[in-house]
Amino acid sequence: MNSARTLLSIQGLEIDYLSRDGKGRVTAVKDLNLNLAHGEIGCLLGSSGCGKSTVLRAICGFEPVKAGEILLRDQIVSSASVHLSPNQRKVGMVFQDFALFPHLNVLENIAFGLQHLPNNQRSLVAMKWLERVSLSNKADAYPHELSGGQQQRVALARAMAPEPDLILLDEPFSSLDIELRERLAGEMREIFKANNITALLVTHDQFEAFAIADKVGVMADGKVLQWDAPYELYHKPANRYIADFIGRGVFVKGIVLAGNKVKIELGELDLDDDRSQEVGKEIEVLLRADDIQHDDHSTMQAEVVRKTFRGADFLYTLKLASGVEIFAFVPSHHDHAIGEKIGIHLVADHVVTFTDEAISAH
Repeated sequence: MNSARTLLSIQGLEIDYLSRDGKGRVTAVKDLNLNLAHGEIGCLLGSSGCGKSTVLRAICGFEPVKAGEILLRDQIVSSASVHLSPNQRKVGMVFQDFALFPHLNVLENIAFGLQHLPNNQRSLVAMKWLERVSLSNKADAYPHELSGGQQQRVALARAMAPEPDLILLDEPFSSLDIELRERLAGEMREIFKANNITALLVTHDQFEAFAIADKVGVMADGKVLQWDAPYELYHKPANRYIADFIGRGVFVKGIVLAGNKVKIELGELDLDDDRSQEVGKEIEVLLRADDIQHDDHSTMQAEVVRKTFRGADFLYTLKLASGVEIFAFVPSHHDHAIGEKIGIHLVADHVVTFTDEAISAH
């Protein structure tokens, strides 16, 4: 760990809780490790019940840990023998429902967390943070008079106003319209970066995670399977679960050829020279929707079996001659009918393959 840069470090974290019948313990988080540098934005990404919110509560001090350590600025704040209270951790929290006080206006909501300051300074600091989230014109408004996106920014300003070392966000976009989520995630990222704020959020939506985070940890069964930049997760997944979870794709069968190539139904692809495989070996190749390109002149044909209009493009589900179904993003001016056959070709630059013994990706 580079202590000069690392703000949050989690090492071998394990958390359990009492089972519903009260007769045993259930492990929610096990052997979890990650580091988050000062000024970085991290995200724990996973489906419901994977343990991501439990990790957030443990960092905040709301959940005791069974084993491992949580360190903030090289100080142990949680372990089997150490547990600093939430108010000793300099951690801010933005809750899923924003938790704004309905009887206080926006400025008063933000100033509420500044009790350590003299009365004459609270409003000044609160207004400074309202300006930083572009809501200075809403200082006198009440929460019910704001849109969901505005409420979110007020909750964010309230969490940032005491200048904590770390901001934690629990599914911060889940109560908002789908159309707003990615845009607001981008806005939140800009706010964090402009103010050099370190943040960690949890979400089940990979588009939100990719829009805001520098590092994303894919979680399953209480473990972080890979903690990496979004680009690396997409193009270099550490295992098949991550490859399947990130992006939209299918696994197709391939045969390794001489010259470190693999032959699939759609043609031949180059494998990574550093990961040579036995000629004739059967492997699986991950194909995502952006690996397939519509091509009216191609002799390779596929049947449109489903399509979803996405504005700029369609997401087509295409059936190959073998019956295998794949996905393809196609510009929306190519509006083909269900049952129609269209030409396609491979444009895969990053070939991710899987075998029974090992995983390779480049």
